[in-house]
Amino acid sequence: MLEPDWGTWMEYLDNSLQERNRQIGQILREARLEKDISISTCAKLLKTSRRRYIAMEQGETIIGAAELERLAAFMDIPPHKIWNAKNPLTPPFTIQMAETPTPGESVSVQIVLAFPDEQPLNAH
Repeated sequence: MLEPDWGTWMEYLDNSLQERNRQIGQILREARLEKDISISTCAKLLKTSRRRYIAMEQGETIIGAAELERLAAFMDIPPHKIWNAKNPLTPPFTIQMAETPTPGESVSVQIVLAFPDEQPLNAH
C-alpha cells in the first residue's frame, strides 16, 4: 500500500489558501478603487484597522466569511466575481468505492491524491 505524502498535501493546501486569499484581496482592491472608496472607510465598515484591511487586499491575512459578505454588499461586488473565480482550493483528490455497502458490511475505499505536476498517489 502506498502511503500518501501528507507533508506535500499540507504544503499544497497552504499554498492554495494563500493564493486564494490573494485572489480575493485583488477583487476587493479593484472594486474599492473602481468605486473610489477609501481604505479607512472599508476598515471602519469591518471595525478593523487600516493595517489589517490593507493586509486583506494584499492576501496576507484571512478574510472572514462575514467580512467578505459585508464588503461585497457594500461595494456591490456580484457573488460570481468572488465565487466563480479560479479556485485552487478544489480538492486534488477523488474518493472511489467499489460497491455500495450494506449496513454492517466492510468496505474498501480508494482515495486518489493528484498534486499539480505530479503523478497521482493512491492510498487505501
